[in-house]
Amino acid sequence: TMSSRSRQSNQWDLGRFVKTLSFYGAVPLLSQFDWFQSWLGSPANSNVNSQEMMAVMDRPTAVKPTIGVAGETGAVGNQVMQQLAAQGIQTRSLSQRQADLADHPVEVTAVICDGSALSEATVAQIIQQVDPAGWIQRPIFDFAKPTSDMQQIWGAVDDVVMGGVSQSSIRFSDGLAYFSGQVSTANSGGFASVRTRNLEPALDLSRYEGVALCVKGDGQRYKFMLRTESNWDGVAYCFSFDTTPEQWITVRIPFNALIPVFRARTVPDRPVDPSRVCAWQLMLSKFEYDGALNPQFTAGSFQLQVASIQVYRQAEQAGFVLISPSPESVQQLTASGLSYSLIYPSRITASPGGQPLSVEHNPLTDQIMGEVNAADVAALSIAALNYPPGRFAVTTGDSSCAVGDWDCLLAG
Repeated sequence: TMSSRSRQSNQWDLGRFVKTLSFYGAVPLLSQFDWFQSWLGSPANSNVNSQEMMAVMDRPTAVKPTIGVAGETGAVGNQVMQQLAAQGIQTRSLSQRQADLADHPVEVTAVICDGSALSEATVAQIIQQVDPAGWIQRPIFDFAKPTSDMQQIWGAVDDVVMGGVSQSSIRFSDGLAYFSGQVSTANSGGFASVRTRNLEPALDLSRYEGVALCVKGDGQRYKFMLRTESNWDGVAYCFSFDTTPEQWITVRIPFNALIPVFRARTVPDRPVDPSRVCAWQLMLSKFEYDGALNPQFTAGSFQLQVASIQVYRQAEQAGFVLISPSPESVQQLTASGLSYSLIYPSRITASPGGQPLSVEHNPLTDQIMGEVNAADVAALSIAALNYPPGRFAVTTGDSSCAVGDWDCLLAG
């Protein structure tokens, strides 16, 4: 009957509880015996060799740098595409319909955007969806290149450990990790998660500023967690993030934004130590912190797709160059945390390129007098990717800098 099936679905599963603890080598006394671990299908060694794992993640790839170009129908954007092609640099058009940008994560080395040829909404979408190399990033888990033992690194930790009946799993397919399952509030439960076994030795990530997740969710609020203790039930450092249904986003999490938590209760005076990262975890929970509820939580089926988990630090060069920016797009870039440069050209003309340029740093206005050729603005915008972020007004005019002397024009 319906009522009997309901009671059965709400029954606590002792076997799954023991298998969960066994996978993480946390069954008291018994997990030290290989025969016990093997009997439950768990690895004999509860730790993951992090040196071997990172050696695989750091392996060289044949991927060429790719520059994303948006607004290539504009006079400057068209010149940017032509000049990059002439230099043999791989490009990717980003001037798609906004809905298309949600179909996959946009990963490029840098972005050059001709704002004069795009709507503000499209520029905003590109800023949100694209993750250019204004950051130096190191992959911890690149699921486009899953290793054969990835399934032995990640496992489920659901509310069965506290009497609940939620169930989740993680699978690897099509270059992605899929964290999915059913979350239930029965038996005072309400969370599902996937977690790595302990990494040994612990990762020293102190040279980096934080963690970047490339994910596509279902509209729910998830938690990212990392651990600096090898204890099964120790303090975790958490960050909650919202997802938009069927849209790829990059979630950048500074280490200093992580909240120390023990069993969903915040722990005072416990800043994270990124020099000793022992484990990673993703969670969907009805709880936030200290008894507060997750306002985006819905019980039932869920799925979070993950393309990569990386650590990052800010690069010294701009990763996003925006030409003819609007005040709104400048605000969006500032809020994004990206490393960017702004190019304010005077009136664009079709006159011959290769003219001497006058470049003003940090102009007080975006109304620049004079004229400038589209090809020269394009060349300056491409060169700006190799210099520290800045705001530049450009026009044709007398200059002490030779044509093409970017150090003289941009490094001041």
